[in-house]
Amino acid sequence: MMKTAMTMMTAMALTVLATQAIAGEDFEKYDTDGDGTISLNEATANSLLMGQFKVLDSNSDGLLSRKEFSEFNG
Repeated sequence: MMKTAMTMMTAMALTVLATQAIAGEDFEKYDTDGDGTISLNEATANSLLMGQFKVLDSNSDGLLSRKEFSEFNG
């Protein structure tokens, strides 16, 4: 029982880490100027991202930080 629980916890942790890595790669893909944010212009590369941009931009500065981008469902 304990071995199964540990295996499941490890699998869940690896899934979370993989998801974070993928999100990081996506962030880098859209942050084409490398300034650490995704502008509205950079977001035009993905119509789903464009559709969620205003909602994701929680501080309404016209830029997506890594944290804001991590909420992107695309």
